[in-house]
Amino acid sequence: MPRIAVAKSGVVLLAVATLLLPACSKAGEDAPAASRTMPELQGSVDFNDAPLQQVEEKITTALQGKDLSKVRVAMVINNPSAFWTEGQKGMQNAAAKLGVQATFQAPTGGDLNQQLSILDTLRSDKIDGYSLSAVDPSAVKGPVNAALKAGIGVVAIDSALSGTSSPVIYLGTPNTEAGRQAGEAMKTLLGGKGEVAILTGSLTASNAVQRVAGFKQALEGTDIKIVDTLNDDADPAKALSNAQTALQANPGLSGMYTVWSYDGPAAGQAIKAAGKSGSVVVVADDAEPKTVEFVREGVIQAMILQRPYQQGYMGVYLLTAMKVLGEDATRQLLQPFLADQDGASTLSSGIGLVTKANLDQYLGDLQQLGVSTK
Repeated sequence: MPRIAVAKSGVVLLAVATLLLPACSKAGEDAPAASRTMPELQGSVDFNDAPLQQVEEKITTALQGKDLSKVRVAMVINNPSAFWTEGQKGMQNAAAKLGVQATFQAPTGGDLNQQLSILDTLRSDKIDGYSLSAVDPSAVKGPVNAALKAGIGVVAIDSALSGTSSPVIYLGTPNTEAGRQAGEAMKTLLGGKGEVAILTGSLTASNAVQRVAGFKQALEGTDIKIVDTLNDDADPAKALSNAQTALQANPGLSGMYTVWSYDGPAAGQAIKAAGKSGSVVVVADDAEPKTVEFVREGVIQAMILQRPYQQGYMGVYLLTAMKVLGEDATRQLLQPFLADQDGASTLSSGIGLVTKANLDQYLGDLQQLGVSTK
């Protein structure tokens, strides 16, 4: 989740509902636990939109007078979850604005072999370029290198691609920094002490590893102890079971950090069923529809957000520029906006911090972009 220092820095709101099984614990029948007094978090929804607007303008100027009607690009995601609806809309809006052809492709259930097949097919079809959120960054090196050799442009989104035959630009959230901001939020909410569990969809995916590392860095020197790190292997049902296990195995648990997009709804559902809303705080990466609902209810206290819209939108602009202007000219144009973060040449899509206080502002911004928030 698969997805900004944060130069006004970002996950994604997909319209697909995340499948979470009902809680089987009877804890929800108990009297609710006492809520803690919540310190106020300072939210932000600036992301990195202003610099990205400058990038768009520069590319638009460079493409002036060019025939773009035959340019074909694709956006290949890692898992068809609600997180990516926003990114798909961004892709569609950019393609319509530039007049290029763009397709959105997702491997069923986050299946690696299916994603590899998608990439091979795109190369065979002589696509001009694709953006890629890899199921497994190591496993996709073969097809990515073959694409680069064939002159196909590649942009990494959501998580960086390293070790490729030539460097691939990463358009997305600096994940270590996003994790650090999640840790700072947790530190504030807990007053620097307590027991925390981490829920994640992978222990090896680079974005998950970097976010967890950043989260831990922020907690150094505090009295907050990480008592559990539970992996659900990209299975929303297992994520719910893990959240229930964390609550049952750690009676003194005071917080959860959820890393992949569906982990937030899993934590919220388990906490609400256990009658612990407000006594166990949640900092969730990404903004699945159920996560948004739990923020409004006060079950989840904060969302650390990527900007999947920009990963879809700017991905089309970058790939179109690579095809028409050439990769060297595109990199030169981007150079003032790139930073070396997490070992990758990064064009940041930004990081947002959304709480109940600024939730309506965030949702209103999405609606203006044409993204459904239902």
